[in-house]
Amino acid sequence: MRKLDELTARSLLEQAHDAWCRADIESLLCHFSEDFIYWCNAGSLDGVPYIIEGKADYRTFLRSIVSVAESRSVIDSFVFEDGVGRARIEAYIKHRRTGHSLSGTYRQVVTYRGRKIVRCEEYHDAAKMAAFWRMVKCEEAHEAPAHQDDTKQ
Repeated sequence: MRKLDELTARSLLEQAHDAWCRADIESLLCHFSEDFIYWCNAGSLDGVPYIIEGKADYRTFLRSIVSVAESRSVIDSFVFEDGVGRARIEAYIKHRRTGHSLSGTYRQVVTYRGRKIVRCEEYHDAAKMAAFWRMVKCEEAHEAPAHQDDTKQ
């Protein structure tokens, strides 16, 4: 098997991000191994990382995001060495119902096996992300009730 080079590794990650921007989960997932592991530092308010094991569970997670938000991401910088890519990602997310948006950068550490991604670690501004999702949750909780039938007296 030919060794993965930096240009190909970056291209694979760019293709995954491009698919994410189109909300094309299946095209994104074709770049990941079945035993893929996702790790994120911004998993919960108590500082416990969020971990997903397996492509099927990652699919479910991604679909849950796409169902409530639109998102864009692009690789700003990428360095590759010994099968591991380190990327700085520019990202934007907009919650569909509330219109709230969040933008910024985060780091990805991506481990490859052949031409597949086997592990992705994401390092976000955890406090900023938690504040965004709290704001969304709070606003959704305070939305006006559904239109009531005014014909009853």
